[in-house]
Amino acid sequence: MSVTASTEIVGAKDAVKALRKLDPELRKQFNRDAKQIVAPIVEDAKNAYPQQLLSGMERNWTQRGNKKFPYDAKKARSGVKHKVDTRRDARSVIKVQNTDPAAGIIEFAGKNANPLGTALNKFGRVARFMWPAADRNLPKVQTEMEKAVKDAMRTVAKEL
Repeated sequence: MSVTASTEIVGAKDAVKALRKLDPELRKQFNRDAKQIVAPIVEDAKNAYPQQLLSGMERNWTQRGNKKFPYDAKKARSGVKHKVDTRRDARSVIKVQNTDPAAGIIEFAGKNANPLGTALNKFGRVARFMWPAADRNLPKVQTEMEKAVKDAMRTVAKEL
């Protein structure tokens, strides 16, 4: 489960896809620009993860063969990444996500009442670290991202 904030620009996905067809270097540059634009959210989210949460999170926990814990702040911080995705079934072209399983559990535990979520509520409500980081930086990031996408759209239109 993820929490999203979006600005929809009709044709953005197609324009970003077309950059690669026109000139692969243009697409690479767009990806670099997107990384730089979302950097404030990524850095803020990385800094939000505390060194230690609950004492039991230091233990191993595997569920159906998938390792979920132990929680490691370094892994949680390195799991925060941006992604530019133009696949057909992609919900958004540009997103910030955390790929660490423990961080994902910590982020959303307690959406439905449970003891783990209740214990984690001392660190904030559900969407504890990533959403507040995005919320603090979203206006500036959205404005810059809209400019970058519109520039990409103009470039594609000019080349076609």
